[in-house]
Amino acid sequence: MGDIKIKKKLVNFIEECIERYIDEHLVDLKRKILNLDGFKSDEEYKNLQSQYSQIKDENGNLQRYIDDLHEEKNELEHKKEILEVELEENKEKIYKLKEDFYKSMEHKCKKNDVLKISLNECEERLSKINEENDILKEKLIKYETNLDRANNAINDIKNEAGKMIDSMKEKIKEAQQQKEILDYFSNRYGEIDSMFKTYQQLNEDIRDELQGIFGNADTPVMFFCNALQENHLDNFWDYISNKINSGKIDRNIEKSLCKLFDFCFDMVNNSQQKPLYKRLQVQKGFDFDNTYMIKTTDSSQLGNVKEVKLAGYVYTLSNKIVRRSLVQVESED
Repeated sequence: MGDIKIKKKLVNFIEECIERYIDEHLVDLKRKILNLDGFKSDEEYKNLQSQYSQIKDENGNLQRYIDDLHEEKNELEHKKEILEVELEENKEKIYKLKEDFYKSMEHKCKKNDVLKISLNECEERLSKINEENDILKEKLIKYETNLDRANNAINDIKNEAGKMIDSMKEKIKEAQQQKEILDYFSNRYGEIDSMFKTYQQLNEDIRDELQGIFGNADTPVMFFCNALQENHLDNFWDYISNKINSGKIDRNIEKSLCKLFDFCFDMVNNSQQKPLYKRLQVQKGFDFDNTYMIKTTDSSQLGNVKEVKLAGYVYTLSNKIVRRSLVQVESED
């Protein structure tokens, strides 16, 4: 650093020190200079000096506040300069954006013109399509109505067909049963004819009594049809049992009636899918058991089975007794 600059700085420093000293001792100097005659008292001087110090402090505070304001002003001016720069930059960006926007809008407007044309064409096509849709909707409604009618008709036909099928199945079942009967009749006609002749050989009084079971039975077919009736079986067994106990029929008629019952029993079972009844197996010499046996009127009070006059029968599935066997009991003595 040069001597001149150093001297200049030294002079400035001395001047500042003098100014500061004068500033700090100004009141005292004035008092000494102006109060030579002792016009101001020490107390007044102290008050004035206190006021001066207070004013000086306030002045210092104001000066610091002014300095702060200057500093804040400088900062604000700096920020203003930055903002002005940014503003200029933003103006350029906005200008550029405007240009791009106008170009884009111009391009879009051109596109919009094309789109408007396409839109008009689409609207025309859509209008035609809507008209066609209305026509199709009307046709669809008609088709749905016709379809509902057709479905109802189909359902009616199905119901009728179902009823017809059920009826035909029933008729087929009946025909099958009749066929089985006819087949059985054809295959076993000899046996049927033989049983019919046995029935015909019975005396007229017995045949009259059996009309409720066999009807008129003028032909083998009529005889066979009545022999198949399940509801006649119990009555026929009761009739034979009563006849045997009455003692009014001879041995030959008794055998013929039992033979006819055996035939009817087999015919009833054969007419079912599964045999409905089965005969009770009782043999000569068995002890009498009233659980499944009944005595003839000419039997002894005690004893064993001498003869099975008419075998009883039970239900196949439950083994429940329908008719007990009619047996003749004879004493061992």
